[in-house]
Amino acid sequence: MSTAIKKVAVCGAGGTMGAGIALVAARGGFETVCFDLSSERLEQQSAAAAKFFDKAIARGKMDQAQRDAALARMSNTSDLNDLADCDLVIEAIFENLEVKRELFTKLNGICKPETIFASNTSTLSITQIAGGCGREDKVVGMHFCLPAQVMKLIEMSRGINTSDETFNNAWAWTETAGQIPVETQDKPGFILNALLVPFNNDVIRAIEAGLASAEDIDIAIRTGLGYKMGPCTLLDLIGLDTQVLLGEAFYPITLDTRASVPPLLRRMVAAGKLGNKSGEGFLTAEVAPKAESCLSYEVIGKTGRSFPDGDHPLAAGSVIHGDVRIYTGTCFEVNADKAAIAVELDTECLGVYTGELGDEATANVVGFARYRNGSEAPSNLIELVYKPHTKPAAIAAARAVFEVAGFDVVLCNDLPGRIVDRLVRPKYNDALRFVDEGLASPADMDKTCCMGLGYPVGPVGRAVAGGLARHYCVSKAIYDMTGQPGYAPARAAVVEHQRSQA
Repeated sequence: MSTAIKKVAVCGAGGTMGAGIALVAARGGFETVCFDLSSERLEQQSAAAAKFFDKAIARGKMDQAQRDAALARMSNTSDLNDLADCDLVIEAIFENLEVKRELFTKLNGICKPETIFASNTSTLSITQIAGGCGREDKVVGMHFCLPAQVMKLIEMSRGINTSDETFNNAWAWTETAGQIPVETQDKPGFILNALLVPFNNDVIRAIEAGLASAEDIDIAIRTGLGYKMGPCTLLDLIGLDTQVLLGEAFYPITLDTRASVPPLLRRMVAAGKLGNKSGEGFLTAEVAPKAESCLSYEVIGKTGRSFPDGDHPLAAGSVIHGDVRIYTGTCFEVNADKAAIAVELDTECLGVYTGELGDEATANVVGFARYRNGSEAPSNLIELVYKPHTKPAAIAAARAVFEVAGFDVVLCNDLPGRIVDRLVRPKYNDALRFVDEGLASPADMDKTCCMGLGYPVGPVGRAVAGGLARHYCVSKAIYDMTGQPGYAPARAAVVEHQRSQA
């Protein structure tokens, strides 16, 4: 698709996101004006741009002539008047409604009448940003993913007053620049942040509640769901202070308690622990190597959710009267003489077998679940569950059995949903509700998450593949134990559950 846009300006080009957008524009063949109030930051980003294109040459993505031409198309300025003849102005400045509105109002008096204004906002309303600027019909949402120069996805949204001509011209520009646009409604967070901000906050609250370590949460999400990056790695990358700003912008608009800033996050930012930018964040420990040997073990029961027919890696090593006993299926018996007893869990908590307070007789009992999305094949993840009174030696003994068998093992406290389901089920509910609300189609919802966040399967696709009736059962079980609204099953899941009961 061709575009009439020839000259582009990026406001906030001294920042990480703005600099990335400028690289996209220059690489796409457009004359690119990089605006920032800080000339020092602009100079730093110019040096970073040269290094980025040098790496592109090394990877065979461009040649020397293309690199030199792209850099030649980029110019720096701290004077808004230099944007007068631009065809498209993209703002990537501070996430504050009044600041963005003030910028567009100023630009309206500087730029030519046909210039399109685009906002890279991640949480704010395009309609509100455009309000009173003087050309509300020429303002469009254009949310790039971080890092913009690497991620192809752009969430495109119309304000109430955005004209079809403006939207279509902006859409054509993104395609000409080599990006992939997806249309979403002008609602808080659009798709990506509407799903990601509450999810990241859920992760932080899980750490604060003592569910699991940040390292184990990342392992669980990567192994269980196939995500390229764990949520704690992502939080450290984007910056904990940035997550605070996202929550502060998102919560007042949505009043979704999951979007509100967790207390732990505020404390860490106050302590200067901002993630990669400060050198300290959520990830602080090295992951211990897997055990190379284990005690003898016996398997009681042949099948269960963790080990369906034909998939029981532990069966071959099972011996009679082993030191560790693994119960699969529904059977279980206390035996204080064993080094460890591991009982398979489904949606129930370990306390069902040990009692909530526990005693010496069950101090060697742990729970385990091999993560499995509904009827899909089980993953390589074992979530190992303990109670406050569980002996560390029992945890270590059970863990070693699973690790020697080749599994990735994470430890978690006996809280509803363990790690993976506790974190992803609210996201699946959100995605299903967003489809009902017309935010985006199921295909665009999943496409956005796969391209913008690196998910192998989007949340709608994942919920459907695992079975919506199963999603209902898992979500309902956690909801019954926590009372938290995010776990209340979405309409589509309720319908499928009703169908399965008919």
